[in-house]
Amino acid sequence: MKHIEGWFLSGCLRKLDLSFCELADGDIRSAAGWELPNLKELNLATNKFVQLNFSLLRLPRLKWLNVSHCILLVQLLELPSTIAVVIADECWSLESFGDTSNCKWLWKLSLLGKNKLGPLGGDILLNSMLQGNAKAYFISFGLSGIDIWRGASALWVDWEKTYNMLLPPDWYNHFSGILMFFQNNMKFACVPNITIKLGVHENFQCELAQESNETVLKSHNNQTHVGYVSFISLRHTGCLNSTYNTISFSLCNQCLYGDDECWFRAVLVPKGDPMQTTKIATDSSEFWDDDRNTFIVKLDSNSSVKILWKP
Repeated sequence: MKHIEGWFLSGCLRKLDLSFCELADGDIRSAAGWELPNLKELNLATNKFVQLNFSLLRLPRLKWLNVSHCILLVQLLELPSTIAVVIADECWSLESFGDTSNCKWLWKLSLLGKNKLGPLGGDILLNSMLQGNAKAYFISFGLSGIDIWRGASALWVDWEKTYNMLLPPDWYNHFSGILMFFQNNMKFACVPNITIKLGVHENFQCELAQESNETVLKSHNNQTHVGYVSFISLRHTGCLNSTYNTISFSLCNQCLYGDDECWFRAVLVPKGDPMQTTKIATDSSEFWDDDRNTFIVKLDSNSSVKILWKP
């Protein structure tokens, strides 16, 4: 650990990359006395620790954490309350995230590849994210081999088509947002982008989505991506009015091949849903994104609102 101690001498650090350093539990414990009050991004990918407990570390402003390919990591505990993005892909031994109820700004989480969290662990994490401040903005959650579908609604098995979902009257007063589930069995890591449009049905030349109760194929190779778009986050676009009555979904197919299968479901989340209990935060200064722009919102040429989701 001595070869990296110099990194910790400055309290002005904003980003720190300690990936591929062969850090073990003892190295993490020896860092307990160091203070990094301004650190926002920490890369600990491909290290050898078994437990990572942030109660031992003084990182009061941490926003982004990468622990991908830490294949011995079993527990990731006491994440800072400021955390917004966690990348934990291919953490084969990971069993627990601990209690994330204090992580009110956690909105992006990636758990692709093997882990031991199971469907209950995935549901607990998604519920926790939906109870935080992110519910007034956006949520993106990726995981593999875990079925956390909710409700029966639009089923998407033909990725060459675009589907519409008709909105009920006065939808913006009764629903807080739309929750989407996308699953694929792709052989490559490329994840397609999904375009969501809100507008008037007459302007969308595509099919109405058909409700289905079909079960997606369960496989450890499947990737599930959960996205949430809050209607409050779109208020600046002027779409929260009775003239907008349709949501359309389309898939960028540049990453797909002939034998790839895609499954998609979308459900409207009612206001007052039990999984959303906290007061909406009006100050979005802590809603932190990296430079990849997971959600991009803009007005479309046909007077609709276009949201590009890049999981």
